[in-house]
Amino acid sequence: MTTVLILAGCGGQSTQEAPKGEAPKEDAKPITLNLAHFWPATHQMETKIVKNFAAEIEKATNGKVKIVSFPAGTLVPAAETYDGVVKGVADLGISVYAYNRGRFPVVETFLVPGIEFNNSVAASEALMEGIQKFDPQELKDTHHLMSFAAGPGDLFTKKPIRKMEDLKGLQIGATAGLRADAVGLLGATPVVQPMPEWYESLSKGIMNGGVAPLETMKGFRLGEVTADYITLTPFLYNQAFFVTMNNDKWNSLPADVQQAITDVSKKYAKEVLAPWFDSIDKGGLVAVKEKKKVEVINLSNEEKAKWLAKLKPLEDQYVKTLNDKGLNGADIVKGVKELADKYNAQYPDKAPYTK
Repeated sequence: MTTVLILAGCGGQSTQEAPKGEAPKEDAKPITLNLAHFWPATHQMETKIVKNFAAEIEKATNGKVKIVSFPAGTLVPAAETYDGVVKGVADLGISVYAYNRGRFPVVETFLVPGIEFNNSVAASEALMEGIQKFDPQELKDTHHLMSFAAGPGDLFTKKPIRKMEDLKGLQIGATAGLRADAVGLLGATPVVQPMPEWYESLSKGIMNGGVAPLETMKGFRLGEVTADYITLTPFLYNQAFFVTMNNDKWNSLPADVQQAITDVSKKYAKEVLAPWFDSIDKGGLVAVKEKKKVEVINLSNEEKAKWLAKLKPLEDQYVKTLNDKGLNGADIVKGVKELADKYNAQYPDKAPYTK
C-alpha cells in the first residue's frame, strides 16, 4: 500500500491511501435534482420557499444533493406537474392537487366546499395528518415528501357581494375542481383556469372576479385588475399542494440522503409551509389596499347559513364519488371533518391575514 500525501492550502498536510499504481479518487459530484413549479420567478414560492428548501437539503446532506429550480412552468406546465414527476421529466414537483381532478379523491375531500378551515396552519396540519391516517393509494406513484394547504380563500370582485343573489350573472374564476361546482350552485358561472391565466382573463372581462387566496393580489398581480370588494368565504375554498419526488429517483438515493430529505421535509412542512399562506395572504391584502380603496365584507350569520345550505349537496355527492371509486366515502368525509374540527380548535384565529 502506498501513502499519497496531499498538500493542504494553508501549508497543512492530509493523507489519503490508494492502491499502488492508482491515483486517489476525487470527491463524488453532488446529486442534482431538478424541481418544477408554476409560481412566477419573482414569487415567494421561488425566492424564499424553494430556494431555502434547496439550501436546507444541501446542508442536511453535506453537499451531496443540489436542487435546481424551474419556476413559472418552464419545465412542465402547472396542470402537468404531477405527471411530469411520475414520468421523470422533473425529479421533484410542487403543484396543486385539484389541477388533476379526480386523480386524488382522498386528498380532494379536504377541498369539499362546506368544510371550513380557520387559517392555513389548521388546514395544512389537518391535511398532513389525513395523509398519514388514510395512507391513500393515489399518492403511491411518486414519493410524497409533504403537502400543505392555502386555508381560507375569499371571493374578490369589482362589485360588492353581500348576499347570494349578488352573484347572479357574474363570471367567477375558480382554479379547478369542487369550488367551480360550488360557484355554479351559488348562482354564478364558473370559469375554470389555472392561476397563471387569471390576470389576462380578469383584465379582459372574461372573469368578473374569482375565489382564491388573497396572496394572489400580489403574487399574481391580480390586485391590479380586481378586488375592489373582498367577501370572506372560508367555507368556499381550501387549496392543497403537493411536494413530491419521482419514485425511481428517490429509490436511487443513498439511505442517508433519503433520511436527510425526509427530516427536512417534515420540519419544513410544519414550521415553514403551514403558516406561509396566512403570511402571504396578509401581504396580498396590504398590497392591494396600497393601490386603491378596498372593502372587506363579512357575510351575516343568516346569509352564511344560506350559502352553506346551498352547498350541502356537494358533500353528499362527494361521498358517492368516493364510494364509486371503491372507497368508504362516509368514513373519509367524516374523518376529514373531524380533522378540521380538531385543528380549528387548536388554531382558532379566523382569517388572521385580515387583522
